[in-house]
Amino acid sequence: MTDLAASVVRTTFAAGANLRHARVFHPNGLNLAGRLHAEPEFEHLFGAGERAVIARLSKGAGTPGGLPDVLGFAFRVLDRHDQPWDFALATTGRGALGRFLITPARGWVRAGYGSLMPYRVGKTMPVWFFAEPDTGQPTSASLAAMTEHLPEHPISFELQARGLTGPPIRLATLTLRLAEPAEHRTDFFDPMLNHPDGVELLPRIVGKVREFAYAGSRNGRGEAE
Repeated sequence: MTDLAASVVRTTFAAGANLRHARVFHPNGLNLAGRLHAEPEFEHLFGAGERAVIARLSKGAGTPGGLPDVLGFAFRVLDRHDQPWDFALATTGRGALGRFLITPARGWVRAGYGSLMPYRVGKTMPVWFFAEPDTGQPTSASLAAMTEHLPEHPISFELQARGLTGPPIRLATLTLRLAEPAEHRTDFFDPMLNHPDGVELLPRIVGKVREFAYAGSRNGRGEAE
């Protein structure tokens, strides 16, 4: 990517964030905290036992009330080396083609969150990450409904990896609740910046575009790099 193109992406997203005084996309959300428990065969990625997680559920366009929206699920887990690993997922289709398309969801319980872009983990074939919500989550896409639900009902997600073919592979389970202010010490999740060695988003050129977009949005909100 040329320096000019990178500058255009950063400037555009910085201007959008500054205009909204918030993120360009997913401006409204709920801060969560909890634990991730990896399946034994994937402890080499996430570490063993219960791993600390902070997360955010959000509405992409910020539609009011329970109106359908592209829902977002971002979270940070400490990896096997206690370094931050960020995921930024949005509601997508689940099929071979639908996983490339952001898809409005009518409710939290109906949401299927995907990475849109594939990951390469080590030398494996590319896989997509998905998070499937538990069946007790609110039926509307209202942030207020989720806020009312959480104090009495912690929510959970199954983190999966899927190739273009074959069944999903369960990687881990996340259990989350509303975060206390002291637990949530960041306002951004950046999968381009925070990931383990040997894990990368593909294709690299699209990843670079996302990297500059994330940086521009943070700058527009007055946050440090």
